Amino acid sequence: MIARNALWNLAGFGLPLFVAVACIPLLIHALGAPRFGLLTLLWAVINYFGLFDMGLGRALTHRLSAAMGSGREEEIAPVARDGLTLLVALGGVAGVVLWVVAPYGVGLLALDGDPSEALGALRALAWAMPFVLLTSGLRGVMEARGAFVPINVVRLATGVATVLAPLLVVRAGWNDLVVVAWTLGALRGLGCLAYAWCVGRMLPGALAATRPRGARLGPLLRTGGWMTVANLIGPLMGYLDRFVIGAVSSLSAVAWYVTPQEIVSRLLIVPVSLASVLFPRLSELHASTGERMAAWPLERLALGVLFIALQPVTLVLGTFAHPILERWVGAEFAREGATAMLILCAGVLANGLAHVPFASIQARGQARSTALLQMVELPVYVAAMWVLASLWGVVGAALAWTARILVDLAALWIIARPVEVSPADRAGDGVALVVGLLTLAAFACAAFAPPAWAAAGSLAIGGVAWVMAAMRLRGDVPRLVAARKADGLPR
Repeated sequence: MIARNALWNLAGFGLPLFVAVACIPLLIHALGAPRFGLLTLLWAVINYFGLFDMGLGRALTHRLSAAMGSGREEEIAPVARDGLTLLVALGGVAGVVLWVVAPYGVGLLALDGDPSEALGALRALAWAMPFVLLTSGLRGVMEARGAFVPINVVRLATGVATVLAPLLVVRAGWNDLVVVAWTLGALRGLGCLAYAWCVGRMLPGALAATRPRGARLGPLLRTGGWMTVANLIGPLMGYLDRFVIGAVSSLSAVAWYVTPQEIVSRLLIVPVSLASVLFPRLSELHASTGERMAAWPLERLALGVLFIALQPVTLVLGTFAHPILERWVGAEFAREGATAMLILCAGVLANGLAHVPFASIQARGQARSTALLQMVELPVYVAAMWVLASLWGVVGAALAWTARILVDLAALWIIARPVEVSPADRAGDGVALVVGLLTLAAFACAAFAPPAWAAAGSLAIGGVAWVMAAMRLRGDVPRLVAARKADGLPR
Protein backbone atom coordinates (compact mmCIF):
# COMPACT_ATOMS: atom_id res chain seq x y z
CA MET A 1 0.00 0.00 0.00
CA ILE A 2 2.78 2.45 0.91
CA ALA A 3 4.69 1.66 -2.29
CA ARG A 4 1.58 2.08 -4.45
CA ASN A 5 0.66 5.39 -2.83
CA ALA A 6 4.24 6.65 -3.18
CA LEU A 7 4.13 5.89 -6.90
CA TRP A 8 0.87 7.83 -7.20
CA ASN A 9 2.55 10.74 -5.41
CA LEU A 10 5.50 10.52 -7.77
CA ALA A 11 3.13 10.75 -10.74
CA GLY A 12 1.22 13.65 -9.19
CA PHE A 13 4.40 15.63 -8.48
CA GLY A 14 6.46 14.53 -11.48
CA LEU A 15 4.26 14.51 -14.57
CA PRO A 16 3.46 18.26 -14.43
CA LEU A 17 7.23 18.88 -14.62
CA PHE A 18 7.36 17.23 -18.04
CA VAL A 19 4.46 19.40 -19.21
CA ALA A 20 6.32 22.46 -17.91
CA VAL A 21 9.45 21.51 -19.87
CA ALA A 22 7.38 21.43 -23.07
CA CYS A 23 5.31 24.57 -22.40
CA ILE A 24 7.87 26.98 -20.95
CA PRO A 25 9.71 27.71 -24.24
CA LEU A 26 6.35 28.40 -25.91
CA LEU A 27 5.31 30.71 -23.07
CA ILE A 28 8.60 32.62 -23.25
CA HIS A 29 8.08 33.10 -26.99
CA ALA A 30 4.46 34.21 -26.55
CA LEU A 31 4.92 36.53 -23.55
CA GLY A 32 8.52 37.65 -23.89
CA ALA A 33 11.13 37.13 -21.19
CA PRO A 34 10.08 40.01 -18.84
CA ARG A 35 6.37 39.06 -18.77
CA PHE A 36 7.24 35.38 -18.48
CA GLY A 37 9.31 36.32 -15.43
CA LEU A 38 6.19 37.93 -13.98
CA LEU A 39 4.23 34.74 -14.72
CA THR A 40 6.77 32.71 -12.74
CA LEU A 41 6.17 35.06 -9.80
CA LEU A 42 2.43 34.43 -10.09
CA TRP A 43 3.09 30.68 -10.02
CA ALA A 44 5.28 31.17 -6.93
CA VAL A 45 2.57 33.17 -5.14
CA ILE A 46 -0.17 30.64 -5.80
CA ASN A 47 2.06 27.68 -4.93
CA TYR A 48 3.80 29.02 -1.83
CA PHE A 49 1.18 31.22 -0.17
CA GLY A 50 0.03 27.95 1.38
CA LEU A 51 2.60 28.69 4.11
CA PHE A 52 -0.10 30.94 5.58
CA ASP A 53 -1.94 27.78 6.68
CA MET A 54 0.08 27.85 9.95
CA GLY A 55 1.00 24.22 9.39
CA LEU A 56 -2.62 23.19 9.89
CA GLY A 57 -2.74 20.96 6.80
CA ARG A 58 0.07 18.73 8.08
CA ALA A 59 -1.15 19.06 11.67
CA LEU A 60 -4.57 17.77 10.58
CA THR A 61 -2.92 14.76 8.95
CA HIS A 62 -1.04 14.02 12.17
CA ARG A 63 -3.98 14.57 14.53
CA LEU A 64 -6.47 12.55 12.49
CA SER A 65 -4.01 9.70 11.88
CA ALA A 66 -3.23 9.59 15.60
CA ALA A 67 -6.95 9.52 16.42
CA MET A 68 -7.45 6.57 14.08
CA GLY A 69 -4.43 4.77 15.50
CA SER A 70 -5.63 5.11 19.10
CA GLY A 71 -9.25 4.21 18.33
CA ARG A 72 -10.70 7.71 18.92
CA GLU A 73 -12.83 7.66 15.77
CA GLU A 74 -15.39 10.04 17.30
CA GLU A 75 -12.81 12.88 17.26
CA ILE A 76 -12.04 12.69 13.54
CA ALA A 77 -14.95 14.64 12.01
CA PRO A 78 -15.05 17.42 14.68
CA VAL A 79 -11.28 18.00 14.54
CA ALA A 80 -11.31 18.06 10.73
CA ARG A 81 -14.27 20.45 10.72
CA ASP A 82 -12.63 22.89 13.13
CA GLY A 83 -9.34 22.83 11.24
CA LEU A 84 -10.98 23.41 7.87
CA THR A 85 -13.10 26.27 9.23
CA LEU A 86 -10.02 27.99 10.61
CA LEU A 87 -8.20 27.54 7.29
CA VAL A 88 -11.00 29.32 5.43
CA ALA A 89 -10.61 32.25 7.84
CA LEU A 90 -6.83 32.25 7.43
CA GLY A 91 -7.32 32.17 3.67
CA GLY A 92 -9.39 35.32 3.91
CA VAL A 93 -6.64 36.99 5.95
CA ALA A 94 -4.00 35.88 3.42
CA GLY A 95 -6.10 37.31 0.59
CA VAL A 96 -6.41 40.67 2.33
CA VAL A 97 -2.66 40.71 3.04
CA LEU A 98 -1.83 39.97 -0.59
CA TRP A 99 -4.26 42.66 -1.80
CA VAL A 100 -2.71 45.27 0.53
CA VAL A 101 0.97 44.45 -0.08
CA ALA A 102 0.60 43.95 -3.85
CA PRO A 103 1.40 47.61 -4.74
CA TYR A 104 4.54 47.51 -2.59
CA GLY A 105 5.60 44.21 -4.16
CA VAL A 106 5.11 45.62 -7.64
CA GLY A 107 7.18 48.65 -6.65
CA LEU A 108 10.12 46.39 -5.86
CA LEU A 109 10.05 44.76 -9.30
CA ALA A 110 12.17 46.14 -12.13
CA LEU A 111 9.31 46.32 -14.63
CA ASP A 112 9.87 47.53 -18.18
CA GLY A 113 6.30 48.58 -18.90
CA ASP A 114 3.06 49.56 -17.18
CA PRO A 115 2.96 48.22 -13.59
CA SER A 116 -0.85 48.05 -13.66
CA GLU A 117 -0.79 44.59 -15.27
CA ALA A 118 1.41 43.20 -12.48
CA LEU A 119 -0.75 44.83 -9.80
CA GLY A 120 -3.98 43.56 -11.34
CA ALA A 121 -2.58 40.04 -11.66
CA LEU A 122 -1.44 39.87 -8.03
CA ARG A 123 -4.76 41.22 -6.77
CA ALA A 124 -6.63 38.71 -8.91
CA LEU A 125 -4.77 35.94 -7.08
CA ALA A 126 -5.77 37.45 -3.72
CA TRP A 127 -9.32 36.20 -4.29
CA ALA A 128 -8.01 32.64 -4.63
CA MET A 129 -6.22 32.52 -1.26
CA PRO A 130 -9.15 30.97 0.69
CA PHE A 131 -9.20 28.14 -1.87
CA VAL A 132 -5.41 27.71 -1.66
CA LEU A 133 -5.38 27.38 2.13
CA LEU A 134 -8.55 25.28 2.34
CA THR A 135 -7.00 22.90 -0.20
CA SER A 136 -4.09 22.36 2.19
CA GLY A 137 -6.48 21.23 4.92
CA LEU A 138 -8.65 19.08 2.67
CA ARG A 139 -5.57 17.32 1.35
CA GLY A 140 -4.39 16.80 4.94
CA VAL A 141 -7.67 15.10 5.82
CA MET A 142 -7.44 12.87 2.75
CA GLU A 143 -3.83 11.91 3.50
CA ALA A 144 -4.85 10.85 7.00
CA ARG A 145 -7.52 8.60 5.45
CA GLY A 146 -5.00 7.18 2.97
CA ALA A 147 -6.83 8.56 -0.09
CA PHE A 148 -3.70 9.16 -2.16
CA VAL A 149 -5.22 8.08 -5.48
CA PRO A 150 -7.86 10.86 -5.62
CA ILE A 151 -5.35 13.33 -4.14
CA ASN A 152 -2.96 12.76 -7.00
CA VAL A 153 -5.63 12.64 -9.69
CA VAL A 154 -6.64 16.17 -8.66
CA ARG A 155 -3.01 17.25 -8.10
CA LEU A 156 -2.02 15.99 -11.54
CA ALA A 157 -4.95 17.72 -13.23
CA THR A 158 -4.40 21.06 -11.49
CA GLY A 159 -0.61 20.86 -11.89
CA VAL A 160 -0.85 20.30 -15.64
CA ALA A 161 -3.56 22.93 -16.01
CA THR A 162 -1.52 25.50 -14.06
CA VAL A 163 1.19 25.29 -16.72
CA LEU A 164 -0.99 24.67 -19.76
CA ALA A 165 -3.79 27.19 -19.08
CA PRO A 166 -1.64 30.35 -19.43
CA LEU A 167 -0.46 29.14 -22.84
CA LEU A 168 -4.02 28.41 -23.97
CA VAL A 169 -5.27 31.79 -22.70
CA VAL A 170 -2.52 33.67 -24.55
CA ARG A 171 -3.00 31.61 -27.72
CA ALA A 172 -6.75 32.34 -27.57
CA GLY A 173 -6.03 36.06 -27.89
CA TRP A 174 -6.05 37.24 -24.24
CA ASN A 175 -2.41 38.30 -24.00
CA ASP A 176 -3.01 39.76 -20.57
CA LEU A 177 -1.52 38.41 -17.34
CA VAL A 178 -4.51 39.66 -15.36
CA VAL A 179 -6.69 37.22 -17.31
CA VAL A 180 -4.06 34.54 -16.78
CA ALA A 181 -4.09 35.22 -13.03
CA TRP A 182 -7.90 34.95 -12.85
CA THR A 183 -7.61 31.67 -14.74
CA LEU A 184 -5.02 30.32 -12.30
CA GLY A 185 -7.22 31.33 -9.37
CA ALA A 186 -10.25 29.66 -10.93
CA LEU A 187 -8.26 26.45 -11.41
CA ARG A 188 -7.32 26.45 -7.73
CA GLY A 189 -10.98 26.95 -6.88
CA LEU A 190 -12.00 23.98 -9.02
CA GLY A 191 -9.27 21.85 -7.47
CA CYS A 192 -10.46 22.83 -4.00
CA LEU A 193 -14.04 21.86 -4.88
CA ALA A 194 -12.81 18.49 -6.16
CA TYR A 195 -10.97 17.83 -2.89
CA ALA A 196 -14.03 18.98 -0.90
CA TRP A 197 -16.24 16.55 -2.83
CA CYS A 198 -13.85 13.70 -1.96
CA VAL A 199 -13.74 14.67 1.73
CA GLY A 200 -17.52 15.00 1.80
CA ARG A 201 -17.89 11.44 0.57
CA MET A 202 -15.37 9.88 2.97
CA LEU A 203 -16.07 12.06 6.03
CA PRO A 204 -19.41 13.89 5.65
CA GLY A 205 -19.33 15.60 9.06
CA ALA A 206 -16.08 17.39 8.24
CA LEU A 207 -17.79 19.93 5.96
CA ALA A 208 -20.61 21.00 8.28
CA ALA A 209 -20.60 24.73 9.10
CA THR A 210 -20.08 25.06 12.87
CA ARG A 211 -18.16 27.31 15.23
CA PRO A 212 -14.69 25.89 16.02
CA ARG A 213 -13.96 24.86 19.61
CA GLY A 214 -10.81 26.18 21.23
CA ALA A 215 -10.14 22.91 23.05
CA ARG A 216 -9.76 21.14 19.71
CA LEU A 217 -7.94 23.97 17.94
CA GLY A 218 -5.28 24.38 20.65
CA PRO A 219 -3.35 21.16 19.92
CA LEU A 220 -3.70 21.74 16.17
CA LEU A 221 -2.30 25.27 16.42
CA ARG A 222 0.58 24.24 18.68
CA THR A 223 1.63 21.41 16.38
CA GLY A 224 0.96 23.45 13.25
CA GLY A 225 2.86 26.44 14.61
CA TRP A 226 6.07 24.46 15.08
CA MET A 227 5.58 22.86 11.67
CA THR A 228 5.21 26.35 10.17
CA VAL A 229 8.53 27.41 11.72
CA ALA A 230 10.22 24.42 10.08
CA ASN A 231 8.39 25.07 6.79
CA LEU A 232 9.57 28.70 6.76
CA ILE A 233 13.19 28.17 7.79
CA GLY A 234 13.70 25.19 5.47
CA PRO A 235 12.90 27.06 2.22
CA LEU A 236 14.76 30.12 3.55
CA MET A 237 17.94 28.06 3.91
CA GLY A 238 17.20 26.46 0.56
CA TYR A 239 17.14 29.79 -1.31
CA LEU A 240 19.56 31.82 0.79
CA ASP A 241 22.61 30.51 -1.07
CA ARG A 242 21.76 32.22 -4.36
CA PHE A 243 21.29 35.62 -2.66
CA VAL A 244 24.61 35.28 -0.81
CA ILE A 245 26.40 34.37 -4.05
CA GLY A 246 24.83 37.38 -5.74
CA ALA A 247 26.02 39.63 -2.91
CA VAL A 248 29.62 38.38 -2.62
CA SER A 249 30.28 37.40 -6.24
CA SER A 250 28.17 38.18 -9.31
CA LEU A 251 24.87 37.41 -11.01
CA SER A 252 26.78 35.23 -13.47
CA ALA A 253 27.98 33.16 -10.53
CA VAL A 254 24.37 32.81 -9.39
CA ALA A 255 23.50 31.35 -12.78
CA TRP A 256 26.48 28.97 -12.67
CA TYR A 257 25.29 27.74 -9.26
CA VAL A 258 21.52 27.67 -9.70
CA THR A 259 21.57 25.83 -13.04
CA PRO A 260 23.13 22.58 -11.72
CA GLN A 261 21.22 22.94 -8.46
CA GLU A 262 17.92 23.00 -10.35
CA ILE A 263 18.88 19.79 -12.17
CA VAL A 264 19.77 17.72 -9.12
CA SER A 265 17.09 19.13 -6.79
CA ARG A 266 14.37 17.66 -9.03
CA LEU A 267 15.37 14.26 -7.65
CA LEU A 268 13.83 15.28 -4.32
CA ILE A 269 10.34 14.55 -5.61
CA VAL A 270 11.19 10.89 -4.89
CA PRO A 271 11.69 11.28 -1.10
CA VAL A 272 8.88 13.84 -0.91
CA SER A 273 6.54 11.33 -2.55
CA LEU A 274 7.51 8.61 -0.08
CA ALA A 275 7.62 10.79 3.04
CA SER A 276 4.13 12.21 2.48
CA VAL A 277 2.78 8.64 2.46
CA LEU A 278 4.87 7.58 5.47
CA PHE A 279 3.85 10.53 7.66
CA PRO A 280 0.18 9.59 8.27
CA ARG A 281 1.03 5.91 8.67
CA LEU A 282 3.80 6.65 11.18
CA SER A 283 1.49 9.03 13.06
CA GLU A 284 -1.14 6.31 13.29
CA LEU A 285 1.40 3.71 14.37
CA HIS A 286 3.00 5.86 17.08
CA ALA A 287 -0.46 6.70 18.47
CA SER A 288 -1.58 3.06 18.50
CA THR A 289 1.52 1.68 20.27
CA GLY A 290 3.22 4.61 21.96
CA GLU A 291 6.59 2.98 21.27
CA ARG A 292 9.38 4.24 19.03
CA MET A 293 10.52 0.73 18.18
CA ALA A 294 7.15 -0.12 16.60
CA ALA A 295 7.84 2.07 13.56
CA TRP A 296 11.61 1.58 13.42
CA PRO A 297 11.59 -1.36 10.94
CA LEU A 298 9.44 0.65 8.52
CA GLU A 299 11.68 3.70 8.84
CA ARG A 300 14.83 1.67 8.22
CA LEU A 301 13.25 0.09 5.17
CA ALA A 302 12.25 3.51 3.81
CA LEU A 303 15.81 4.80 4.28
CA GLY A 304 17.19 1.77 2.45
CA VAL A 305 14.78 2.16 -0.45
CA LEU A 306 15.63 5.85 -0.84
CA PHE A 307 19.36 5.17 -0.77
CA ILE A 308 19.05 2.41 -3.38
CA ALA A 309 16.99 4.74 -5.61
CA LEU A 310 18.97 7.97 -5.22
CA GLN A 311 22.62 6.97 -4.73
CA PRO A 312 23.40 5.73 -8.26
CA VAL A 313 21.58 8.63 -9.91
CA THR A 314 23.28 11.33 -7.83
CA LEU A 315 26.67 9.65 -8.20
CA VAL A 316 26.38 9.41 -12.00
CA LEU A 317 25.15 13.01 -12.29
CA GLY A 318 27.99 14.24 -10.10
CA THR A 319 30.71 12.16 -11.74
CA PHE A 320 29.72 13.26 -15.24
CA ALA A 321 28.70 16.81 -14.27
CA HIS A 322 31.11 18.48 -16.69
CA PRO A 323 29.96 16.74 -19.91
CA ILE A 324 26.31 16.99 -18.84
CA LEU A 325 26.52 20.75 -18.29
CA GLU A 326 28.65 21.29 -21.39
CA ARG A 327 26.14 19.51 -23.58
CA TRP A 328 23.10 21.17 -21.99
CA VAL A 329 24.11 24.80 -21.33
CA GLY A 330 27.58 25.26 -22.80
CA ALA A 331 31.28 25.16 -21.98
CA GLU A 332 31.29 28.21 -19.69
CA PHE A 333 28.65 26.75 -17.36
CA ALA A 334 30.46 23.39 -17.38
CA ARG A 335 33.77 25.01 -16.47
CA GLU A 336 32.34 27.12 -13.66
CA GLY A 337 29.59 24.87 -12.32
CA ALA A 338 30.68 21.22 -12.68
CA THR A 339 32.48 20.97 -9.33
CA ALA A 340 29.57 22.66 -7.57
CA MET A 341 27.19 20.19 -9.21
CA LEU A 342 29.24 17.24 -7.93
CA ILE A 343 29.14 18.59 -4.37
CA LEU A 344 25.43 19.40 -4.62
CA CYS A 345 24.70 15.83 -5.75
CA ALA A 346 26.14 14.53 -2.47
CA GLY A 347 23.96 17.02 -0.60
CA VAL A 348 20.81 16.05 -2.48
CA LEU A 349 21.39 12.38 -1.60
CA ALA A 350 21.69 13.28 2.09
CA ASN A 351 18.69 15.61 1.84
CA GLY A 352 16.57 12.84 0.35
CA LEU A 353 17.46 10.48 3.19
CA ALA A 354 16.70 13.18 5.81
CA HIS A 355 13.03 13.18 4.80
CA VAL A 356 12.45 9.89 6.65
CA PRO A 357 13.67 10.86 10.15
CA PHE A 358 12.07 14.30 9.68
CA ALA A 359 8.69 12.65 9.02
CA SER A 360 9.22 10.23 11.91
CA ILE A 361 9.94 12.97 14.45
CA GLN A 362 6.91 15.02 13.41
CA ALA A 363 4.74 11.88 13.36
CA ARG A 364 5.54 11.43 17.06
CA GLY A 365 4.17 14.92 17.71
CA GLN A 366 7.65 16.42 18.18
CA ALA A 367 7.53 19.12 15.49
CA ARG A 368 9.12 21.42 18.08
CA SER A 369 12.36 19.40 17.83
CA THR A 370 12.65 19.84 14.06
CA ALA A 371 11.87 23.55 14.31
CA LEU A 372 14.43 24.16 17.08
CA LEU A 373 17.06 22.21 15.14
CA GLN A 374 16.57 24.44 12.10
CA MET A 375 16.60 27.57 14.26
CA VAL A 376 20.02 26.52 15.58
CA GLU A 377 21.27 25.65 12.11
CA LEU A 378 20.19 28.92 10.44
CA PRO A 379 22.74 31.43 11.86
CA VAL A 380 25.61 28.94 11.58
CA TYR A 381 24.64 28.18 8.00
CA VAL A 382 24.39 31.86 7.07
CA ALA A 383 27.87 32.54 8.45
CA ALA A 384 29.38 29.47 6.77
CA MET A 385 27.71 30.27 3.46
CA TRP A 386 28.97 33.87 3.51
CA VAL A 387 32.55 32.90 4.38
CA LEU A 388 32.86 29.94 1.99
CA ALA A 389 31.12 31.71 -0.90
CA SER A 390 33.44 34.70 -0.40
CA LEU A 391 36.49 32.44 -0.45
CA TRP A 392 35.63 29.95 -3.19
CA GLY A 393 32.57 31.27 -5.02
CA VAL A 394 30.04 28.71 -6.22
CA VAL A 395 32.17 25.80 -4.98
CA GLY A 396 32.26 27.31 -1.49
CA ALA A 397 28.50 27.84 -1.56
CA ALA A 398 27.94 24.22 -2.59
CA LEU A 399 30.24 23.06 0.23
CA ALA A 400 28.31 25.11 2.80
CA TRP A 401 24.94 23.83 1.56
CA THR A 402 26.02 20.18 1.51
CA ALA A 403 27.74 20.40 4.90
CA ARG A 404 24.57 21.81 6.45
CA ILE A 405 22.51 18.98 4.93
CA LEU A 406 24.92 16.33 6.28
CA VAL A 407 24.76 17.83 9.78
CA ASP A 408 20.97 18.01 9.52
CA LEU A 409 20.74 14.35 8.49
CA ALA A 410 22.97 13.25 11.37
CA ALA A 411 21.00 15.29 13.93
CA LEU A 412 17.62 14.07 12.67
CA TRP A 413 18.88 10.47 12.72
CA ILE A 414 20.00 10.83 16.36
CA ILE A 415 16.67 12.36 17.40
CA ALA A 416 14.54 9.82 15.52
CA ARG A 417 16.49 6.69 16.44
CA PRO A 418 15.12 4.68 19.39
CA VAL A 419 17.35 4.66 22.46
CA GLU A 420 17.24 0.89 22.84
CA VAL A 421 17.66 -1.18 19.69
CA SER A 422 18.30 -4.83 19.01
CA PRO A 423 21.76 -6.26 18.25
CA ALA A 424 20.66 -6.67 14.63
CA ASP A 425 19.81 -2.96 14.47
CA ARG A 426 23.18 -2.01 15.96
CA ALA A 427 24.88 -4.14 13.32
CA GLY A 428 22.74 -2.41 10.71
CA ASP A 429 23.94 0.97 12.00
CA GLY A 430 27.51 -0.19 11.44
CA VAL A 431 26.70 -1.22 7.88
CA ALA A 432 24.97 2.13 7.29
CA LEU A 433 28.04 4.00 8.54
CA VAL A 434 30.35 2.05 6.22
CA VAL A 435 27.98 2.56 3.28
CA GLY A 436 27.84 6.30 3.99
CA LEU A 437 31.61 6.65 4.22
CA LEU A 438 32.11 4.67 1.01
CA THR A 439 29.59 6.88 -0.78
CA LEU A 440 31.37 10.04 0.40
CA ALA A 441 34.64 8.47 -0.77
CA ALA A 442 33.07 7.87 -4.19
CA PHE A 443 32.12 11.55 -4.51
CA ALA A 444 35.59 12.57 -3.29
CA CYS A 445 37.20 10.28 -5.87
CA ALA A 446 35.23 11.97 -8.64
CA ALA A 447 36.41 15.36 -7.38
CA PHE A 448 40.09 14.77 -6.59
CA ALA A 449 41.30 11.67 -8.45
CA PRO A 450 43.27 12.05 -11.71
CA PRO A 451 40.86 12.50 -14.63
CA ALA A 452 42.01 9.29 -16.32
CA TRP A 453 40.43 7.07 -13.69
CA ALA A 454 38.24 9.38 -11.59
CA ALA A 455 34.98 8.17 -13.13
CA ALA A 456 35.87 4.48 -12.96
CA GLY A 457 37.10 4.76 -9.37
CA SER A 458 34.07 6.76 -8.26
CA LEU A 459 31.57 4.36 -9.78
CA ALA A 460 33.45 1.31 -8.46
CA ILE A 461 33.50 2.60 -4.87
CA GLY A 462 29.89 3.73 -5.13
CA GLY A 463 28.93 0.36 -6.57
CA VAL A 464 30.40 -1.45 -3.56
CA ALA A 465 28.40 0.83 -1.24
CA TRP A 466 25.23 0.23 -3.25
CA VAL A 467 25.63 -3.57 -3.14
CA MET A 468 26.18 -3.47 0.63
CA ALA A 469 23.05 -1.36 1.07
CA ALA A 470 21.03 -3.65 -1.19
CA MET A 471 22.11 -6.73 0.77
CA ARG A 472 21.18 -5.02 4.02
CA LEU A 473 17.82 -3.99 2.58
CA ARG A 474 17.15 -7.55 1.46
CA GLY A 475 17.67 -8.67 5.05
CA ASP A 476 15.41 -5.92 6.42
CA VAL A 477 12.36 -6.92 4.37
CA PRO A 478 11.65 -10.21 6.23
CA ARG A 479 12.06 -8.39 9.55
CA LEU A 480 9.53 -5.76 8.47
CA VAL A 481 7.06 -8.44 7.39
CA ALA A 482 7.44 -10.18 10.75
CA ALA A 483 7.00 -6.90 12.63
CA ARG A 484 3.95 -6.00 10.55
CA LYS A 485 2.28 -9.29 11.39
CA ALA A 486 3.08 -8.88 15.08
CA ASP A 487 2.32 -5.18 15.55
CA GLY A 488 0.02 -4.22 12.70
CA LEU A 489 2.53 -2.24 10.67
CA PRO A 490 1.17 -0.86 7.39
CA ARG A 491 2.22 -2.53 4.19
